[in-house]
Amino acid sequence: MAALRALVSGCGRQLQGFLAGPAATGWLRLPARGLREVVEIQEGKTTVIEGRITETPKATPNPPNPSGQCPICRWNLKHKYNYEDVLLLSQFIRPHGGVLPRNVTGLCLEEHRKIEECVKMAHRAGLFPNHRPRLPEGSLPRNKPKLNRKTLALEKGELGKDGAATAA
Repeated sequence: MAALRALVSGCGRQLQGFLAGPAATGWLRLPARGLREVVEIQEGKTTVIEGRITETPKATPNPPNPSGQCPICRWNLKHKYNYEDVLLLSQFIRPHGGVLPRNVTGLCLEEHRKIEECVKMAHRAGLFPNHRPRLPEGSLPRNKPKLNRKTLALEKGELGKDGAATAA
């Protein structure tokens, strides 16, 4: 046990030594973000193409309704989305397909419920094929229930009330 502690503490000191070195500052530096301007420089027969970061104004767009409770209300998107808007809905779901909680998304209760319903409908429509919960190892997915053809035909009006086919 004591040998294990000595090994762990020795490894910790070694890692701290590596992280304190000059190479570590390059690892911890975040990549520069922003717009890049492509610059082509020709020197004799050599051509150098560089991407220089340009200064961009930090102005953020102002929402049309800044007094709205949630992002959807602020941008006047209240009745302008449905289950087919996968790009909008994907901002509110977890990798396994569940909806993020309200305290994370900042949505009001009404819009959170609408987003939840739209996500469920999009899942049923197959619009989120890569956002499914992982099954435990060794288990098989359940088969989808087969639809009753008679019920479907009745809904379409192909069958009469007595169950006999009608001439269309």
